[in-house]
Amino acid sequence: MKRKRNKVHDPYNIFKGWLRGNSLKYEDIAELLGIRIGTVSDKINGLSDFYLYEIEKIITEYGTSYDIFFN
Repeated sequence: MKRKRNKVHDPYNIFKGWLRGNSLKYEDIAELLGIRIGTVSDKINGLSDFYLYEIEKIITEYGTSYDIFFN
């Protein structure tokens, strides 16, 4: 039986849209951060948090801004 997990925060919907708009997949972010795709999904969908260094790595790699993570 699968255990239901509580959300830590609202999903990063702006980030999800940004990924789609830039033809990026969760797999690309997982590879960049050295984590599993499922972990990326959990972070994006609000079940876990991104660490600040992970956000900074995404911003540095793809030239985006903090705004896609914070509403």
